[in-house]
Amino acid sequence: MLMVEQCRCVVDTIDQLLNVIPDEELYLINILIDYKESLWNKAPEVRKSSECWLPLRNILAKQITNFDNEWKRQMLNIFNGTIS
Repeated sequence: MLMVEQCRCVVDTIDQLLNVIPDEELYLINILIDYKESLWNKAPEVRKSSECWLPLRNILAKQITNFDNEWKRQMLNIFNGTIS
């Protein structure tokens, strides 16, 4: 299971993830952008809570099933907070 440090802002993490996804992965990029844009009216403390982190985890778990590329492993590390 993916672990999340709850004190990080999910929007900042999405920005980091978007920086490592290859341009040809448009579907994943668009899903993440749509999710990020849906959070515009969430309070800062909510953006750090499981209310926002769990949907991101679900998106990534559904879209990335194998960590067969370096960018996918880097995304896992960003999500887990082991690199920034």
